[in-house]
Amino acid sequence: MLLIGVFAGLLVAAASMPYVLKLEAEEAGGEVQRLLDAIEDTVSSACFVNDSELARQALSGILRGGTISSASILANGHVMATVGTRPPVSKSVVRAVRSPFFQAETVCEIRVETSEQMLRARVYEATGQTLAFMAMQGAIVALAAMAGVALFVTRPIQRISGALHGISRGKDGVIVVPKGHDDDEIGQLVADTNGMIESLTRAAAIERGLREQRERDEQRLRMIFENAETGLFTLDAEGRMQSWNPACVRVLGGPLHHDEHPSLEDLLPPLATQISAMRQRCGERERSVSEDLEISDESGLQRWIQLVLTPSGGGTLQGLANDISDRKRAEEAARELAVTDSLTGVLNRLGFNRRLADLVSEHARDRRHGFSLAMIDLDWFKQVNDTHGHDAGDHVLRVVAKRLEGLVRRTDTVARLGGDEFVVLLDGVIDEAAALTILHKVRQAVLEPISLETGAIAHVGASIGLTVVSETLCGPEEVMRRADAAMYAVKKASRNDVQLFGAQGAPSAGAAPSLPGATAERASG
Repeated sequence: MLLIGVFAGLLVAAASMPYVLKLEAEEAGGEVQRLLDAIEDTVSSACFVNDSELARQALSGILRGGTISSASILANGHVMATVGTRPPVSKSVVRAVRSPFFQAETVCEIRVETSEQMLRARVYEATGQTLAFMAMQGAIVALAAMAGVALFVTRPIQRISGALHGISRGKDGVIVVPKGHDDDEIGQLVADTNGMIESLTRAAAIERGLREQRERDEQRLRMIFENAETGLFTLDAEGRMQSWNPACVRVLGGPLHHDEHPSLEDLLPPLATQISAMRQRCGERERSVSEDLEISDESGLQRWIQLVLTPSGGGTLQGLANDISDRKRAEEAARELAVTDSLTGVLNRLGFNRRLADLVSEHARDRRHGFSLAMIDLDWFKQVNDTHGHDAGDHVLRVVAKRLEGLVRRTDTVARLGGDEFVVLLDGVIDEAAALTILHKVRQAVLEPISLETGAIAHVGASIGLTVVSETLCGPEEVMRRADAAMYAVKKASRNDVQLFGAQGAPSAGAAPSLPGATAERASG
């Protein structure tokens, strides 16, 4: 290290020689200008009065510093005065001298020569002294630095390095601050290193705990994913399935192999149009879309699938698929129950009102599509209840409802409004004669004896009011009012008959005001 210090000093000194030479040249140039400034006024006067001796004395004064080797004064192209000897290698400096009275007039010029050899000698002398001093200084500094580094840096760092190597991997460790370095950079380094070791140890413990927790979470999520009843899947930007769980295979029917990557449209061809529209909406709106889709399986059984698609970035989608067939059947059963008379199984008042409203709306759109409505009130039903009890009355209502359904088409509607009141909607029947013929058959069917569970026989009749909706537009309330008015007309006149709303005259032939036979056979007793 000593040699390095000495060599460095010599190298710096050698490298600085051009710079020192330049500085000396600049200093010499500056000195020449100062000397010229000092004699300029004297030379100006000497030239003005043409005094050669005064000019020579002025030049002699500037040679004493050694910077200028020779000097001369030229006036009107002739040498007025000259001193010194011009060196072989020199540098000329010329200054024009102005008249002492007329500054715009040049009376003469001063020409001086500086010796390059003398300048270099001065530089070499100064550089040599500098080199010697710097070499000695470099050696002293190098020795001191070596001792200081060895004592205060190298040895403490060796101790710190040994302590670091002594810390076992995965175990806590603390480095002891070297003696005497509690408050310096070495002590700070040890403190920072101990803090870093503590932070790394703590971070490693946290990372290990997080990794273990993540592994547990992944295992739990994988178990949920594999055993979930809901089909879970992901779709790439082209709509092809990238991952899916076993429930997805059960709900969608595939994919059966993990090297397959079909699209949802491939798995459910009948729903391809709807699924493509869902994927497009999901991408455009950038939010989840959901639809309940109906499909028939290979056996022809209708199934319902609830499909949910959610954007997950980059054009990919996450999806859920649930078989909601049981829920749909339950909903359908609930809807059916809501509009079904629990006693007879035909429509109740709510179901009838909806059906009537549909027919009226259809008729309003197309007057050619009319219908007939018959209001039926059972005759002598109260006597059945009074004589045989309410269970027998319920039995009679069930039998009557069954007979009514057996006499009309599947497109027609039978409903029980409550008590012993029934209605029949004949869809598309707008011929009054045809409607009357059907309803007379209904009346005859109701008249047939009804066997009770007790072995007794019950008889009931039917007072039927009919209205036909064809050309005239009527609302549901008006249709009901007309049929009800016709039915009450039968009740008032004779019972057990059919009456068309608006018809003139008595009830139709075949009316039976009272039932034949002994009263014991009739519900009235």
